[in-house]
Amino acid sequence: MYSRLQISFPEIKQADIRSAIDCLDECKQSGAPRYGFAYPYFAPGGGYGAQWWQLDSSLALSGYKWVDREFAERALKNFIESQKDDGRICLWGADVIPGEVAGKNFPKQTEGVSSLPKLFDVAYHILKGTKDAELKRAAYNMMKRYLDWWFSARLDEESGLISAVFEETFVPYLGRAGEYAPVDTNVEVYVGCYCTEEVAIELGLADDAALIKARREKLKESINKYLWDDEIGAYFPYSLKDKRRINKLMASTLFPLRMQIADEDKRRRLIELMLTDEHFGWNSIPLTSLSMKDPEFTITEGAYQGNASWSGSVWTLINETVVRGLSDCGEDRLAAELAMKTVSVFKNNFCEFINPKDGKGHGVKRYAWSASQFLELIIETVLGISYNATSGSVSITPRLTEELEDSFIELRGLKLSSNKTASVVLDRGVASVEIFEDKRER
Repeated sequence: MYSRLQISFPEIKQADIRSAIDCLDECKQSGAPRYGFAYPYFAPGGGYGAQWWQLDSSLALSGYKWVDREFAERALKNFIESQKDDGRICLWGADVIPGEVAGKNFPKQTEGVSSLPKLFDVAYHILKGTKDAELKRAAYNMMKRYLDWWFSARLDEESGLISAVFEETFVPYLGRAGEYAPVDTNVEVYVGCYCTEEVAIELGLADDAALIKARREKLKESINKYLWDDEIGAYFPYSLKDKRRINKLMASTLFPLRMQIADEDKRRRLIELMLTDEHFGWNSIPLTSLSMKDPEFTITEGAYQGNASWSGSVWTLINETVVRGLSDCGEDRLAAELAMKTVSVFKNNFCEFINPKDGKGHGVKRYAWSASQFLELIIETVLGISYNATSGSVSITPRLTEELEDSFIELRGLKLSSNKTASVVLDRGVASVEIFEDKRER
């Protein structure tokens, strides 16, 4: 399949693209139905085995959709069909705790848990690229019901914030629901509202869209009221039990750059914080998942070690979200810089997480979501490519570093549908696109 996606790019070799796609193909599971999934899907990779995990199996589709749209659409149906009656989507396959897996440190489940809900954003972008009306309706129903679950099972009525537990937030909170409101989960639920609202509008469901918009706006108010510390100039998690912010500065403090949740003044202060090298290592290998000034900052080596691995190591999951946020608030040059720093350190190094001191990879060595987000950052951020199947149009809004402005970049074989591909050229900032359609009978 990699032979269809060809790149000419100053800092990325064709072998890097091939390695990313090969990594994803290695994680692909074709033996469905398994663990409640009826269609082929992505497992996380390496020692995590064949079981699906909501976060890994959805994020793997974000980059892979440009390689095989049909696979991405089929895989999305897995989340639709495995959804629980109350709207929850499992953290991992059929709520069965994995056995011998990398890290070997998973807590006993004491309540129904979900995952950091990146699924909303992944599903939305898959739906933008499909003409399958039935899939859109089914996926919308899944997204709305999943959103309803967050606002019923995890909403704190007093603050209006969303609480989270183990793997619904990172670093994982090992307590119970209703106790802890983190920045990352609240931002992802806000993004989920936006994505679900947009699909509702497309489907002509104006009443649904209005209700979801009201939820989104209220959540934005709560994020800025309870999570923002004006004295420090950063967002912090909030203890719902103790009614106070928790003094732990994580890279997720930058997540409210997404969709301009943070207003202009807050955005300015967050960017200043990001560029202060003492916290997140902007001038070396960013972004450390926890401020280097935090007493719990640590760098883990070897297998995933739970909270410790989210307390200093570099993850594509965090960087990709911050890149998107920078782009959302018009900081395209900074978005491009962080995207390229991330791509450079993860290329042909698709490990789970990276040591910010030496760039060496740790955890699972061939990790699906790292490979997928590597592709996504190149295609959707740096080259700024998006596809709308309804209009049949490919748009290009490049975000280039200063070094790339005078470069020639070409990407061929982008998969738009089963019989349609696109080639994109960026020649010293001037973009052009050509769409090819295979009209042979199938």
